[in-house]
Amino acid sequence: MITLAHWVFLIFVVFIILTLFWKNPPVLSAAIGLFVVGFAYSRNPLESIQISFRALSLATTNLLSVILLIGIVVALTRLLKDTGADQRIVQPLLRLNRLSTAYWLIGIAMWILTLMIWPTPAITLLGAVVVPALKKVGLNPLGLALSLTLFGEGLGLSGDFIIQGAPSLLSKSTGIPVPVLINESLLIVLSSGLLAVLTGSLLLKFKLKDDSSPCTLKDKNLEPTKVLVKARIRHSPNIIKGLNRVTEEIDLKKSRILGLIAIFCYGLTVLFMFFFKIRGDAASALVGGTTLLILCIGVFIQERRKAFTSFVGYLKDGLRFSIGIFVPIVVMSSFFFLGTKTGFQQIFHNDGQGFFSDFAYRLSEFIPLNSWSVGGIIVLVAILGSMDGSGFSSLPLVGGIAIALSQAAQLPAVPFAILGQIIGIWTGAALIPWGFSSVTSAITEVDSRTLFRLTLPCYLVAIITAFFLTMLRI
Repeated sequence: MITLAHWVFLIFVVFIILTLFWKNPPVLSAAIGLFVVGFAYSRNPLESIQISFRALSLATTNLLSVILLIGIVVALTRLLKDTGADQRIVQPLLRLNRLSTAYWLIGIAMWILTLMIWPTPAITLLGAVVVPALKKVGLNPLGLALSLTLFGEGLGLSGDFIIQGAPSLLSKSTGIPVPVLINESLLIVLSSGLLAVLTGSLLLKFKLKDDSSPCTLKDKNLEPTKVLVKARIRHSPNIIKGLNRVTEEIDLKKSRILGLIAIFCYGLTVLFMFFFKIRGDAASALVGGTTLLILCIGVFIQERRKAFTSFVGYLKDGLRFSIGIFVPIVVMSSFFFLGTKTGFQQIFHNDGQGFFSDFAYRLSEFIPLNSWSVGGIIVLVAILGSMDGSGFSSLPLVGGIAIALSQAAQLPAVPFAILGQIIGIWTGAALIPWGFSSVTSAITEVDSRTLFRLTLPCYLVAIITAFFLTMLRI
């Protein structure tokens, strides 16, 4: 049953999406929406205040591990910068002075890692040393962020061929075997993903500079093969106060040792994840713990006697940055949790399928069913169900609707279920700025709204391609 709370929620969803295009932060709109939707549902002002806090608490709980992970990674990257170890780790990559080349190389690496360990731990590994080093060469971080998003959260996760988390979740809601879903999805996933990636490459060519900035290693007469490495000294709590020089010669032995330790630890981490099949949250925990271990060792190598103070300084810097990035994302996620089944039950303390599910089922009752209308409903349901920013939350919903509508229209269910998976993952993981892409924004230090606007054309290419290929196969 569609109630007043449903319509109020839908109005705020539309307003938040429009706010993104107006280039204004939608955080205040989402925060107000918590109170208004809560009041429309409970008709009690005190209960609406409690609902708003429960929503924020639920979102914080879900994002806390990611906030900690990003904070530790940022802390390590700043230590590597201060010691010059980041340049020694990725000296071959420092020769890249074209964004288009880096776009494809970083993207392919992200795609492979995503298939093996999922996007968050994959981008954490790359973001620890590779992305900061490429930014130091002068490559536009927005181009790197787009590459990580399209190859990882889009192309890689929409198929999820190795870990098979998305197909497994879809299989449970449809009864379709996972091997069937994977085999049938290969063509559509790869075709839509590759076209989106090519669109991203063209966008970089026309919208972003395809060269290095004036601040490069070459301009500073610092070729990667030189024996001497210079590193910038930041004026932060973990650096000795009173230094007048901005740069100084770094002990090459220390930077070399720290670089080798980082390479060895991360390489060993990847091997452990691959051979012991460590995936998802467990993989993120392993990467986070490894990063913390490298940070502990690194501060002793760099500071020795001042290691205890330095360690706290780096952690404060990293977590301060991470929390600053994720505060608006927590508010946005808390609002969209109102529309999901889990969020609805935990926030409103009541049984229900969530606003998104209610809208989807009601929509299917008023539209004549054929292949095109069923496909359109699946696309809309997948988009609505992924507005919480995960992509996976929509899979049980689109799976159930795909089975129900395909049976009613006497059409095959598999293509529609796969279409829902692809659209849901691309929407929640690759596009929504408070979803998985927020991790990419944090790692690359780019504005999430700017990344959203750059990703949008690629996203549209992906979902349109997936839709028409699905229609052709039915």
